[in-house]
Amino acid sequence: MREILAAARTVFSERGYEAAAITEIARRAGVVEGTIYKHFDSKRDLLHRVVRDFYEALIDDVDAGIRGIRGAANRLRFLIGRHLQAFSADRGLCRLLIREIRPDGELYDSSIENLGRRYTRAASQALQDGIDSGELRDDIEPAMVRHMIYGAVEHVVWRFVFRGGRLDVDRVADELTRAVLHGIVPQASPSGAVERLEARIAGLERRFGRGRPRRTERA
Repeated sequence: MREILAAARTVFSERGYEAAAITEIARRAGVVEGTIYKHFDSKRDLLHRVVRDFYEALIDDVDAGIRGIRGAANRLRFLIGRHLQAFSADRGLCRLLIREIRPDGELYDSSIENLGRRYTRAASQALQDGIDSGELRDDIEPAMVRHMIYGAVEHVVWRFVFRGGRLDVDRVADELTRAVLHGIVPQASPSGAVERLEARIAGLERRFGRGRPRRTERA
C-alpha cells in the first residue's frame, strides 16, 4: 500500500485528479491494476487517502513543532512559515487541492474539510492564547484572523504554485507575520500616542516654521 500511495501521490501531483489514470499509478507502483482495487474502492478513494496522509503528516509536524514555542508572535511566525514550506515542498499536491479538490463538492467532502479544520486549529489556539495573555487585542475574532492568514498565504504563493519559480519562505513568512501583527497587537497607551503626536508636531514646525508669517502693516 505504501508503494501504491507514493505512486498515486506523484501522479495526482503531476497530472491532477481528472487526468490521472489508475493504470499509470499501477505501472509506477509496479503492480497490476487489480491490486489497487483490492485496497481502494475507486480513484476517488485513493485520492482521499493521499490527501489524508498529507494532512495528517502536516498536522503531526505542526503539533510537535509548536509545543516548544512561546509567545503569540513566534507561534504565528512558525505556523505561517510551516504553511509556506508545505507549498514549497509539495507544489503539485497543493495545486491539486486549490484547483480541483476544493471547488468540487464531491471531492471536497466532510472528511477533507475536517482535516483542514484540524490543521488550522493550531493557529486558532495561538491567537486565543495571545488574547488571553494580553499579547493580542481582545476584540479580534480568532477565526477571522485565521482565515486571513491562510488566505493570504495562498494568495501570495498562487504564482509560485501555478507558474513555478522560487519561493523565499523566510522572507514571505516574516513579511506576512509583520502585516498580521500590525493589526492585532494591543493599541499603544494614550501617553505613547501623545508623545508620538507631539513629536510629529515638532517635526512639522521644524519643516515649515513656527506660526504663520506676520503681515506687513501698510503705512
